[in-house]
Amino acid sequence: MASFTWTFPQFIVNPQEGALQNVVVGINWVCTGTDGVNTSTASGTVKLGTPNPAEFIPYADITQAMAAQWVSGQISMTGVEAELARQIALLSQPPVQSQNPPFATGA
Repeated sequence: MASFTWTFPQFIVNPQEGALQNVVVGINWVCTGTDGVNTSTASGTVKLGTPNPAEFIPYADITQAMAAQWVSGQISMTGVEAELARQIALLSQPPVQSQNPPFATGA
């Protein structure tokens, strides 16, 4: 069974949006799955909508859990994990090959 790690290595930030400063407008994400032997990775970027000033969270107060919540509102994180699990399963099963028979052939 595969395990998954989500990271958010970079935020796309608008320095000034109205009265708000350092407004996160996008998040780059990376999901890595592994079964202990094989690994597969997916990455992307989500765009975030304009924040409600009454619910604005200062940049310094943003946590990884918040980033995960914002990303999950834009993409199916379970869908990404399912695709990575499928890729890992393929890596653990060698592809079908053509081989000569184990016995001599000829006339």
